[in-house]
Formats: sequence, C-alpha cells, structure tokens
Amino acid sequence: MAGETRPGPIDDLGPPVVIDDGTLARTESPPPGPVGLQAKGGSGNTNLTALGDQVVAFARDKLGQSVGNGECFDLADQALRSAGAKSAADFGTVTPNADYVWGTAVSLSDVRQGDIIQFKNYRYDRTIETDTRTDTDFQERPHHTAIVERLDGQGAITVLEQNVPDGSAGQRSQLFFSDVSTNSGGRRTTIRVRGRFRFYRPQPR
Repeated sequence: MAGETRPGPIDDLGPPVVIDDGTLARTESPPPGPVGLQAKGGSGNTNLTALGDQVVAFARDKLGQSVGNGECFDLADQALRSAGAKSAADFGTVTPNADYVWGTAVSLSDVRQGDIIQFKNYRYDRTIETDTRTDTDFQERPHHTAIVERLDGQGAITVLEQNVPDGSAGQRSQLFFSDVSTNSGGRRTTIRVRGRFRFYRPQPR
C-alpha cells in the first residue's frame, strides 16, 4: 500500500546506514581562508557564539507570531539587528528575489546555532518503506531564509522560520541538507535533497 502525505514533522531517523554522496543539492563553498579556531567566525570566537545565541533567543521568543511584514526575511533581519549584528542590507542590495548574504559564509560542517541559511529552489523528499507500505513526504523552500536553532546530526538541522507556508507565523522545522538512508525497526527511510543553500555566520556591527 502506498500513500503520499503532506509535509509535516520528521521522525527520528536512527543511526545512518548509507550516506549517498550523489546528492543533487549544492552547498556553495565559502571563500578560501583560515579554518577551525583561527577562522573568522570560527568556534573559538566567544563573541560570535554569544551573537548567535542572541539571534536564536529572539527567534524562539517569536514562535507563533509574525515578525515585521511576515516575510521570512523579516525574522532573520530583525533577529540579527536585535543582537547587534549586520543584516543582509549591509552586504548588498536587498531585492525581493536576491540571494541574500547574511555574514561570513561557512560550510555545512562548520554550521552552528544562530547561523542563517539562504535557500534557492531547495527541496527534500523522504520515503519510508516497510514490508506493507511506502509513504512519502517532502519540504521545499523555493526562495527562503531561516535561522539555525539546533544541529540534529546526519545532515539534519532544526530551523526557526516564518512564512512557511505563505502567511504563517514563526515556527520550528527540521530540514535536511545531506542525502541519507537509514534502517531502523524494519523501516527504511531515504532522504534526497535538491537545490541550493548557503550558510552564514552573523557578524557584529
């Protein structure tokens, strides 16, 4: 029996079995530069860590509310400004369909709480197979901005966002950024990711 469900909460995927490097998703590489504790915005900078904590605290406080005009941009913009960080307008012209820059670009492996994700034509598809049925669901973000709340492992990140779907208030969602297949309790779960996304580390004014 097969069924397609509407986008919704994601179950615990358990330990990874296969990680497929053939994903169609693209994470654009940050410019070359220092890595690790010496990197600008790296994990050794306690001031930037505190900045990220403030960004997340603002967004958590707005769960269930609409910030600004209700656009996804507004939540990230006001969270950064409230923390004393630069926003997209500090890095370039803001237009409705721009690929916004929110700070210093970081790789998926360096992402942490309070970073900003900029999406373009992003989508993941999830298939859950058992002996008796196959279910599918998906999430997509054609042009979107979200805040990293928590790293869940295996390419999964919990984000804080608004305007998903259009007009919705602030919410918490789990999204995937790597192709993953898992087996747990007689259930096989496969995640496939498409589109582009880039991660940014907030910078102080």
